[in-house]
Amino acid sequence: MMGDNRGVSAVLAYTLTLGITSLLVIGLLVATGGFASDQRHETVHDELEVLGQQLAADLSAADRLVRNGGQSVSVRRSLPNEATGIPYTIEVVGGTPTVIRLSTSDPNVVVEVQVRTQTPVSSSSVSSGDVIFVESSGNLVVRNV
Repeated sequence: MMGDNRGVSAVLAYTLTLGITSLLVIGLLVATGGFASDQRHETVHDELEVLGQQLAADLSAADRLVRNGGQSVSVRRSLPNEATGIPYTIEVVGGTPTVIRLSTSDPNVVVEVQVRTQTPVSSSSVSSGDVIFVESSGNLVVRNV
């Protein structure tokens, strides 16, 4: 008798199908993993940009209050502790223009918003969450509440 190969074709077909399917699934996971990472980066960037614009509006409001002779000026903003589930820091760099920099470390995202003020702004760095712009010795300062 020559050899019986009838059972081999089913096992071989199953093994080949399983191998090809595994390769396709791995390829899809690799391709979509990069896509998900890009989407997360964009989402964090967009949220930080919105928060930066809110802080810029508050800094401008504090500047207007100081220029209009306001005594003990303070403008408070309640911000989330995390942007899309990621902690962030807020840095205010005084100058012309003043720069409000919001950043995260993972993913590495930095957003800068420029604000022109007539009142000098002191450089400072605070953590995320509730912040307040206050007038101190003729300068505007950002602090955590």
